Amino acid sequence: MEVGRHISEYSPTDMRPTDIRRIHFVKSFIVILIGFFTAIQGHGAEVSGEKIYRQLCLNCHGEMGQGTKKYDEPLTGGWSLAKLTAEIEKTMPDGKAKLCVEEDAAKVAKYIYNAFYSPAAQARIKPARVMFSRLTRRQYEESIADLMGEFLGRTSTFSDDRGLSGTWYKSRGYNNKQKAFDRVEGPVDFDWGSGAPKGEGFKAQEFSARWRGSLFTTETGMYEFIVKTENGIKLWVNSEKPTLDAWVSDGRMKEHRVSVRLLGGRAVPIALDFFKWKDKTASIELRWKPPHGVEEIIPRSQFMPNQSARVFTVQTPLPPDDSSHGFGRGISVSKAWDETTTQGALETAARVVYHMDQLANTRKDDPKRREKVRDFAARFTSAAFRQPLTATQRKVFVDAFFTNDTPLADALKRTVILALKSPRFLYPDFHSTEPNAHQIAARLALMLWDSVPDRSLNVAIQNGTLSTPQHIRTQANRMMRDRRARTKLQHFFRHWLELDKADAIDKNVRVFPEFNPHIVVDLRHSLRLFLDDTIWTGSGDYRDLLRADHLFLNNRLGKFYGANVTANGFEKITLDPNRRAGVLTHPLLLAQFAYSDKTSPIHRGVFLARHIAGRTLKPPPNEIEFKDSEFNPNQTMREKVTHLTKSANCMSCHSIINPLGFALENFDAVGRWREKEKGREINAASDYTTAANTPLKITGARTIANYVAENPHGQRHFVEQLFNHLAKQAPGAFGRETLDELWQSFVKTDCNVPRLMSEITVLVAGSNLSQPINKTGNNK
Repeated sequence: MEVGRHISEYSPTDMRPTDIRRIHFVKSFIVILIGFFTAIQGHGAEVSGEKIYRQLCLNCHGEMGQGTKKYDEPLTGGWSLAKLTAEIEKTMPDGKAKLCVEEDAAKVAKYIYNAFYSPAAQARIKPARVMFSRLTRRQYEESIADLMGEFLGRTSTFSDDRGLSGTWYKSRGYNNKQKAFDRVEGPVDFDWGSGAPKGEGFKAQEFSARWRGSLFTTETGMYEFIVKTENGIKLWVNSEKPTLDAWVSDGRMKEHRVSVRLLGGRAVPIALDFFKWKDKTASIELRWKPPHGVEEIIPRSQFMPNQSARVFTVQTPLPPDDSSHGFGRGISVSKAWDETTTQGALETAARVVYHMDQLANTRKDDPKRREKVRDFAARFTSAAFRQPLTATQRKVFVDAFFTNDTPLADALKRTVILALKSPRFLYPDFHSTEPNAHQIAARLALMLWDSVPDRSLNVAIQNGTLSTPQHIRTQANRMMRDRRARTKLQHFFRHWLELDKADAIDKNVRVFPEFNPHIVVDLRHSLRLFLDDTIWTGSGDYRDLLRADHLFLNNRLGKFYGANVTANGFEKITLDPNRRAGVLTHPLLLAQFAYSDKTSPIHRGVFLARHIAGRTLKPPPNEIEFKDSEFNPNQTMREKVTHLTKSANCMSCHSIINPLGFALENFDAVGRWREKEKGREINAASDYTTAANTPLKITGARTIANYVAENPHGQRHFVEQLFNHLAKQAPGAFGRETLDELWQSFVKTDCNVPRLMSEITVLVAGSNLSQPINKTGNNK
């Protein structure tokens, strides 16, 4: 091409191939420049948020915000659209924040929020599904206990009466002619020295007593029982054989100890026999050390005078469940889990064989004994499978073992082991698109009791009264009145309030010399009483859990926390509502979210943000350890935390955490109220931005309680957490609108927690039920 000659003067035949390539290159470059400058110089109304995202954001964040090598963190979270817009306008694109402001920032934020950022968008992109899962540790233990109870005789003998039924004798033997009296009493704590019980003609040389009743357990785990005496005793705890046998005594003071694994929330039989014969002195104490507790004389409040049936408890504890999704569920199978379930099956089989004739309603000389035991084995297997056995299943799981050359005990043992190791027992069905009545019953039992269906559910199936949503609701309401439903809700509260962390409470004795393990045990009981009273005795209103102005205190706690307690046991004490606010300020939680010698606004703030306010917090970009020695000793904890978290990276989350944690600074590391720190007035006020991006002036715990109690975000979060705990599944797996519908129902029923528990259960148990079920248990 000649210099100075315009391109239009050339015909195609005048141009060489290299000239043509240059022209196309120039045209393409001009088009790219026009597009680029259009992107960075403001967009007209026709430019969408998606286009802006693709031009300015895609290279760093990926097609759907999944991240890239340079920025691997996904664009998902819980910010409101307004907060997301503000963050984009302030910081995006990285290093060139001025390229996307005002209207453009609003457009791209709206696109990002709706396309993949918001929880709703994530639920659309990755729809929740019912996860295939095994029994959790608690479900396994409760199911085995109730499976055995249905055949050995389970009685719910809970009552308001407290104490043990005591029978006293004027002789060393239990001769009714020498009986002095009967009375309900407790605790078992007597010291007669060289004398004898007063009245009724007792003599110091010989006398005896028997105590019978039930022991109420609150936690699952190992219980150590101690009988301290110089005389003869036998102790039975949930056993037909003596748990402790020290009937022959040499007159010297001894502590007899034994450990037994028991299920929490149960009443188990307990019996104690005592006698004195020619010993110089006489005394007896019945003590225990429960899980998470201290050794102490068993208080009267833990006894009931009526005797319950024994509760079979597998003595081999299962490994912990997977909690990676924020709640425990059985989605992993390990060698340890397989081995412990095998051991549990062996323990159960041994107990079944021990009671073989009782369970099969036969005797050793019965000519039909083998037939009756085989029929019992079939009933047991059917109950474990939560379904009637088909003819083929009975042949495989039962009849195959009962051949003439197989010893009867071995046949029964093998049947039980196979049933309890079968996937039909270990992997309950939540996947059926058209559940039958037996599957509905299984879901009800697992949801409310972590257990197997009881006789009432099986009768309802036989009568055809578990075939409609109203039938399911009727059964759920009945089951809610069972003590096992209360126990399950307490188990949920343990997760919601992170009470496992209370096990590690350990305070500096130089700073808090009066704070000891007995205080921690009392605080645990105080919180349990508060939760039970609010939910089951009081209004049942979730909001009262946050806004209540009272605590349950005994004399020891009253003295430590500066309250006047007149009762011998625990008493409901009303406190200053401007200071205390329900569980938010319960001393147990304040102590567990604190250091050994000082408060921790960060730990308290993270707990409030995640579990109470329902805010999403990402892991910190840089792990920064709090080192108190590096700060000026005259600085307050608020000043230290403010300095530690002042960077922009930290404040993306600490703008949420810090105001919540600072609101509790009037409570020291053991939960006592204080006005000053380092000789200066404590400042508990902060400016907080809510999940809806609205400002909130926080002046203390009461502000947080009032806000969260009435805020839809906090309420929905509570509903979701309870759903997770009951169903071991995400709400979205049962429909996108499930969580919204449950929350709306929750609000309409004045945030009643038992009603919510029942509604969740009815929804899950009857999910996919499109038509009534006939009396055979199958869909019509």
